[in-house]
Amino acid sequence: MRRFLSSRLLHFFLLGLMLYGITARYDKYQQRFVTCLSQSELQVLAADWARSTGRVATSIELSRLADAALDDQRIVKEAMLQGLHKSDPVIIQRLLRDAEFLGFEGSAREKIDAVLAMDIAAGDEVIRRRLIQILQHNIANAEDKIDASDDQLQAIYTENINIGAVPARLSFEHIFFDVGKTDAKARAEFALQEKLFDASTGDVFLEGNQFFALTPGSLSSKFGHDFSVALNQKEAPMGEWFGPLRSAYGFHLVRLTERQAAYRRPVAVLGPELESIWQKKQQAQHWQDYLEDLRHQYRVECHAPN
Repeated sequence: MRRFLSSRLLHFFLLGLMLYGITARYDKYQQRFVTCLSQSELQVLAADWARSTGRVATSIELSRLADAALDDQRIVKEAMLQGLHKSDPVIIQRLLRDAEFLGFEGSAREKIDAVLAMDIAAGDEVIRRRLIQILQHNIANAEDKIDASDDQLQAIYTENINIGAVPARLSFEHIFFDVGKTDAKARAEFALQEKLFDASTGDVFLEGNQFFALTPGSLSSKFGHDFSVALNQKEAPMGEWFGPLRSAYGFHLVRLTERQAAYRRPVAVLGPELESIWQKKQQAQHWQDYLEDLRHQYRVECHAPN
């Protein structure tokens, strides 16, 4: 054994292995770089921002857009270094389409290699988006899933007050007086005064004269905001005709038949929904940690301004 450990063959093998490792690391270092954005690329980002927001980007916002573009470069290059483009059917079909567009000939493998050799893939937006999507999915599912604790679920429930919120609901009947006809408000007031509470007293309302379990949002959608606010006031009497209330269509005499108070479903019932939110937060944090690590691995190279 001692003779083997001191042999030249072993020494050459270990030296070769060490040189191979150094070379591999150096090759990866050489490939792990991104190019800072040119002035024209920054102008495109600024124009896209202005188009989508309707205002000019501030210097801070433009800097964030540039940082995000560099992150995209890192992700795409890292995904290709990991060979994620070699087995995805969407990317393969896209590469073949690019090869046919450029007039490359040969087998499918030869066409794909020709496109990759020209570094066209990194500039194809469909391939870029797909590579980012695949790498995000791989990183999100890389770690073992850990269930949230009761305290963590409670924290999510407390922080997100809209989760599990069930809005108030009203059921009612009404008599409609069309504002397009003469003296609509006066006719409604007369019907209330004389206690003429038959639907035939008013005009035809196409959606009917009875509504059940409508939320404030549904009421606003059907009748308008002011009508919804008036009907949801605590002072609105239950079981008695009152009004007239103005809507987007005219005036209404209304009788509330049921009022369901707003409430919030408890944590015990919302467990699966809260767990899903927690898992997504963990995946998002895991991705951000991975992205931060990529930023340290990749150097940024800037060339002459253009």
